[in-house]
Amino acid sequence: MELLQLRYFLTAAEYQHMTKAAEHLQIAQPALSQAIHRLEAELGIPLFERKSRSIELNEAGRLLQKRLIPLISALDRIPGELRAGQYRSSHTIHLKLLAASTLITNRIIAYRSLRPDVNFQLNQSDATTDYDLCVSAIRSDVKSDEYSDYMVMLEEDLYLAVPTHSPYGDKDSICLADTNNAGYICLAGSRPIRQICNSYFSEASFTPKIIFESDTTESVRNLIAAGLGIGFWPQYSWGPLSAEWGPLAPQSPVKLLPIKDQVCRRQIILMCSPHGKENPIVRDFCDFLIQNSKWL
Repeated sequence: MELLQLRYFLTAAEYQHMTKAAEHLQIAQPALSQAIHRLEAELGIPLFERKSRSIELNEAGRLLQKRLIPLISALDRIPGELRAGQYRSSHTIHLKLLAASTLITNRIIAYRSLRPDVNFQLNQSDATTDYDLCVSAIRSDVKSDEYSDYMVMLEEDLYLAVPTHSPYGDKDSICLADTNNAGYICLAGSRPIRQICNSYFSEASFTPKIIFESDTTESVRNLIAAGLGIGFWPQYSWGPLSAEWGPLAPQSPVKLLPIKDQVCRRQIILMCSPHGKENPIVRDFCDFLIQNSKWL
């Protein structure tokens, strides 16, 4: 059975008249009649009762019509579904998010208010290779051999966050070497910021005492605020202290100390995959991230 034959059959079944069906199909009436006859011959059974000026479906014809209508309707929907799928794919940004997750999440919300047609799929696994855009971090003062083709979204200092009531709470700045006996609260070892901080510890010639590791910045912030340890705090991407504990708090439980004797500063970088570079939506989102970082 050919698809065209089946469409001809459904049109003839709808009009119950060969001439009117042929006019609707914009073909000659004999061509329609021949197509129906070939279908009946292939099936080995008649589908219509012929009358003087019209045709009428017989029992077999009605059964075939019932089976074909949902099948043909499904086939007719396929081109539109394929176009819709292609549109969604081209308007979905696959984002590998390794750094500044809080900041980037807020930027996604802001971007979606401008471009509600764009969707995002986030992945925070370092092993992921299928992405359009990767957000990561590198030291500002050291040329990275790992990354070569990237855009800088922003630069920020890394402070040492200490509980206000800790022995470090009355200081205005600090050397990392002076914290060699302190308990550190850090992001997990796979995060770029952890790798950066490990390089600072190495430069300060000591191995930190890690008392808690987490995959979330929120846990790190809350544990430092609870007075359980100290840790690094990015200047912009984790937000201001006032946003953590509110403007009505009598005193912030955390103090951010500039680090002396070392350049503790990182860059948040954007890296597009080859197919991401070709997608104008991805490029537009990168421009949005870079432009809006100027207001931090």
